[in-house]
This record gives sequence, structure tokens and C-alpha cells, in this order.
Amino acid sequence: MDAILLAAALLPAIALMVYVYNRDKVEREPVGLVLRVLLLGALSGLVAAFIESVLIDVFESTLSGAFLIIVEYFIGVAAVEEACKYAALSSVKNNPAFNHIFDAVVYAVAAALGFAALENVFYVFDPIDGGLDTAFWRAILSVPGHAADGVVMGVFFGIARRRELHGEPGARTYYWLAWLLPVIEHGFYDAALSTESDFMALVAMASDLAFIAIAFALVKRTASKDAPLHPKPPAPTLTQAPAPIASPNWTCPSCGAPNSGNFCIHCGARRPE
Repeated sequence: MDAILLAAALLPAIALMVYVYNRDKVEREPVGLVLRVLLLGALSGLVAAFIESVLIDVFESTLSGAFLIIVEYFIGVAAVEEACKYAALSSVKNNPAFNHIFDAVVYAVAAALGFAALENVFYVFDPIDGGLDTAFWRAILSVPGHAADGVVMGVFFGIARRRELHGEPGARTYYWLAWLLPVIEHGFYDAALSTESDFMALVAMASDLAFIAIAFALVKRTASKDAPLHPKPPAPTLTQAPAPIASPNWTCPSCGAPNSGNFCIHCGARRPE
């Protein structure tokens, strides 16, 4: 049974990772580097869990009501978790293998799915609320939701890096959006579910599925319109070759100087007929 639960917890992340990795048509990323980022994403989940426990204790002891829900899930959960994934993605920022916009999508999804895989193991093996039912619903909503957040993060991170390398304005804004947009989606989903309202649960599920669909469309679009991060080197300029020096075609009989015109350039004697 444990093997079945483990497979149910990990297979959704593996399948989504393989799908996104195979969409890279220009140049496949090194498998070792992708696995490293995936592992960093998983480790970042442990860091996030510690930070969240501290922040949530503070929030729950000082806040209440709707404001507590907003702060707890947008800041205490979503902002922290997406920041940890962002840190894992940033580890490849200066790696030579990261040289196209879609590469950022591959690495961001790896970070997100490493995080999601570890989180899924904890949820599925929970002695109270875990099991195959939990694995099923998380395979439909939570794990693809993490992957979708990774897609959006990767697209904006890739655009930001390209703008930065090209010296174009707006790179910093795109870096911020790479983190902020997933935070908004993630925070809304968790906050809506936390209300324990059937209506808000339906809203959360619908918004999550819509976001996942948008992310899959982004994967297809970004892969088909992939662009290199680094600017092309300037084409060599063509310089006009100097005119060849005419070789002398007669020698002055008076002074012996070589000449090409009708008169000697040294003594002025006329060119012999």
C-alpha cells in the first residue's frame, strides 16, 4: 500500500515535468541541471514550511477574521512558497545552459514540481486526511496548480533575463511579476478554500483549472516562439579595400625612375613613344 501511495504522490509531478521538458524544441536542457533544480525546489519546501510556521503563529496571535485569512494565505503561505521556488529558479540565472526564454519555463516548473512532489508526499501519507482520495484530487488541482505557477514564473523570468541582457527597460518589473503573479493565484486559491464555503470552494477549483489551462497554452506559445536570451553579435562591417597601386609600365631613359604616366615624375621627361 505504501508503494501505491508513494507512486500516487509522485507520478503527477513526474508526468508534468516530462511533458514540459519535451516541449523544448530548440535545445533540450541538461537532465542533471533540471534534476538539481527539482531537488532545490523540494528542499525549498522544507525552508518554506519552517518560515510559514513562524509567520502563521504570529499572524494567528495578532489578527482575526477576513484580514487574518488574507494575510495568512497571501503572505504567510503563497508569498513564502513562491519566493522559495523563485530562489531555486534563480540558481540557474547565470548558467550557460540557460540561454533561451523557454529554458526558464523548464527550470521554473522543475522548481515548482520538486516543491509539489515533496508536499504531496506529506499530504498523501497524512494519517488522518491522506490516502488515495487525497492523491486523486491533488493530482487534478494542487500539483498542476504548482506547475502552472511555475510556467508563469518561468515565462516572466525568461523575458526579464532577455531584457536585462539586451539592455532593454522593464527587466526589473518582469522579475517582480515572475514572483508576484504566482503569489496572487496561489494566495487566492488557498484563501478561498480556507473559508470552508462550498461556493468559494467551487470558485477556487474553477479559477485553478482556468489558470492551469492558461499555463498549458503559455507552454505551447512560448515553446513555439522561443527566442535566445543573448543578443546576436554585430555583423562584421565590410571595409572597402584600398585601390591597387598601378605597377610602373615604363622607365625614364634620362633618370631611370619607374613611371606609369606620360611624363617622368622626377625629371619631367616625356614618355618615349
